[in-house]
Amino acid sequence: MPKLPSWYSRVPEILASIERPGAPPLLDRAAVEQLFGVRRRQAIRILSAAEGYQAGKTFIIERQALCDFLNGIEKSGAAPEARAHKRRIAAALNEVANFAEAQRVEIRPGGALRHPGLPPSIELLGPGKLQISYSGAEDLLARVVELASAAANDFPAFRRIYGGK
Repeated sequence: MPKLPSWYSRVPEILASIERPGAPPLLDRAAVEQLFGVRRRQAIRILSAAEGYQAGKTFIIERQALCDFLNGIEKSGAAPEARAHKRRIAAALNEVANFAEAQRVEIRPGGALRHPGLPPSIELLGPGKLQISYSGAEDLLARVVELASAAANDFPAFRRIYGGK
């Protein structure tokens, strides 16, 4: 599928702008450039596709013809697809940014545990219940790492004491 023009995602905004009261009945190439956020050549392509015409050296289009053109794009599904594509890209970029931020967080356990005992911030409340005290997201992750380190250092003893087997 060919790449859609960048202004497809802004069709509702553009329509709202040209349908507002007091909008001029005719738009020239410069107005289309500003409205669509495109350069001269792309504005001329838009004017041609929307059945604009040339009067002397100026390309112009009736406002209603441009509205009809944009409504046709909206009804074809191309503009909604462009907006959905933009949302998916934004979501993916946001996910990557969140992942990158999570990767920058440094988690340091509060010292190597030499026995399957837990640090003071992790308490065994009873069979199957632990309580972890922490002061922030990084601190919580550090406590979880300490718990995993305690299990890794001597798992059979850890299982006997905390797993009940």
